[in-house]
Amino acid sequence: MKLSTLVIRSMRKNIKHYYLYFFALIFSAGLYFSFVTLQHNEAIVNLTHSSMKAEAAFRVGSILLLIIVFFFVFYANQLFLKRRSKEIGLYQMIGIPKSTISYMLTIENIILWVGATLLGILIGFFFSRFFALIFLKVIDTKREVALDFSTEALFQTLMVFAGLLIVVLLQTMWVVHRTSLLDLFKATSKAEQKMKKMNPFQLLLGIIGIGLIIYGYYLSSILFEMDKTATINELYKRMGMVLGSVIIGTFLMFRYSIAFIMNLIRMSRKGHLSLNDVLSITPIMHRMKSNALSLSIITILTALALAILSLSYISYYSVEATTDQFTPYDMSVVNNEGKDFEKALQRENIAFKTNHYELLNAQIDLNPLLEEKPGNQNNSQMDTMVIKESDAKQLIPDIHLNKNEAVMSGYSDIMKEFIPFEVGKKMILHTDHSKQDLTLVAIEKQASIDSLLTFGAPAVIIQDELFKQLQKNKAIQKNTPWTSYTGYTITNNKQMEKAISIYKKTTNDGTFKASVKKNVKNGSPETFQFTAKQESYRNALEIWGLLIFITGFLGMAFLFATGSILYFKQMTEAEEERGSFMTLRKIGFSTDEMLKGIHRKQLFSFGLPLLIGIFHSYFAVKSGWMFFGSELVVPLLITMGVYILLYSIFAILTSNYYRKIIKEIL
Repeated sequence: MKLSTLVIRSMRKNIKHYYLYFFALIFSAGLYFSFVTLQHNEAIVNLTHSSMKAEAAFRVGSILLLIIVFFFVFYANQLFLKRRSKEIGLYQMIGIPKSTISYMLTIENIILWVGATLLGILIGFFFSRFFALIFLKVIDTKREVALDFSTEALFQTLMVFAGLLIVVLLQTMWVVHRTSLLDLFKATSKAEQKMKKMNPFQLLLGIIGIGLIIYGYYLSSILFEMDKTATINELYKRMGMVLGSVIIGTFLMFRYSIAFIMNLIRMSRKGHLSLNDVLSITPIMHRMKSNALSLSIITILTALALAILSLSYISYYSVEATTDQFTPYDMSVVNNEGKDFEKALQRENIAFKTNHYELLNAQIDLNPLLEEKPGNQNNSQMDTMVIKESDAKQLIPDIHLNKNEAVMSGYSDIMKEFIPFEVGKKMILHTDHSKQDLTLVAIEKQASIDSLLTFGAPAVIIQDELFKQLQKNKAIQKNTPWTSYTGYTITNNKQMEKAISIYKKTTNDGTFKASVKKNVKNGSPETFQFTAKQESYRNALEIWGLLIFITGFLGMAFLFATGSILYFKQMTEAEEERGSFMTLRKIGFSTDEMLKGIHRKQLFSFGLPLLIGIFHSYFAVKSGWMFFGSELVVPLLITMGVYILLYSIFAILTSNYYRKIIKEIL
């Protein structure tokens, strides 16, 4: 028989094993080609509002996507080599040299990869415009996207998958040449080992594993509360401790804790195992040693993917709310320099509303407001923007102040985490050589004026009488570069673009000079530049939209990779358990009865890594979500809900494969 004939027959015989692997390669090639096509699409990379380079972001994303594809291909090929171990052993038994067997497998892989890559590129080409339209929808941009074939993307995809093919071929040759004939026949049964009674040391390791996970969760919940004066290096060390304890704890839990729990369940049965126990608990116990590492890796990577996706979506979901919170008006001017702008709006018949604020810069000691926690007692006397009550009511009408009372506005979630002020305590207002106590009666998240003017710090609202007294203070007057602030709201949103154009022309692109020379540099007075609210919103939307699109793309690739790997593993285990199913059928158990136990096993194989991964990601997100946006619950639930739904598809496919095998043995 010719070698080519043997190769063709081998591929035909293994087509039922190859079809999903072939589909996975097509999916990987198509996904990668679509992604790098977007990287070279001018309609995508030339964003008009954002200053960031989309091409650079896509380039980083393509590297991460390559890592995901490599992880998937390497692991999937390892599983398929294990599945074909008996076939390779038979080739050696009939006298075929290892070099010839490697050559046969090389030819098979080349045919498989060339076909999958070319088909994937073709599918990816047609889907690239679809992904481009999704991206433009995410950033709320209307732009024409042409279906252009990118030769750069083609060359990059071919080079990448040629490199991956070389890695797979080297892996295949290594397995064939380094494995003995006896090992090949035992490859599929190595995991099937006699369960030994757990010794006290292994039990201790299992308890330590669960303890490390709990400790990691605890550290993450107080990550930014332990010491407010900690340096960035100390913070990195704490993060490293959280990451290390969770990763080590996850492996120890899968390796020892789960086995211990399964042993307890088995012992509680006193040797009388039900059908469900035979089909679920027993296979899990026998394979836990070999599966511990892979399940740990999948769990940690699932947690990482979910955390990144959740934080990205929190940022994207919070764009509008954050913009409204810190930029309350469509356009802003300071020091009464908006007269030319108002006249131009009136000439163009653009309706608008104005909100005017008088401003003061005062020295206020905020230290007494801090919650009594270790590390909170810092020197917090600083220049603080002060607003009078009647002006603040324009945006926050519920303010009612008595004498020597104050309200803080523009108090962000990040400040709440790092500078936790307490309502009811006093702050100290410094005026020349005197001091005055002000009681903080409320904290408002909404900023009264554009937060750019206060550099993100909160403003303090005081009674009108006290404000007028401070206006007469010469030291405060000298310390106040911005004496007034005016916010403009355009009534008709359809006229917004025109109003922004007028604003830029009449205000020197939103740039203003201070009324006094404060913090003088090189003899020039202090200047400040505002950005129109709509442009700030579009900048943030493009930045976070680009991030959520790339992370979503990578998350989809990772989900498919991990789901497919678990599916391949379960396919392999199903083939190995075919004899057990035949025995159970012969003694009278029905298909539905056997599937009940199998479903419990799938719940463990798919559900447990996902469940632990969700817990890991939840505590990771909860510890630092305030850096990314203003909303937590809704984006977190949406992200995890979609991930669980898509992940469940692979569990359903696996159960259907088991059902197919059981029916085949009838």
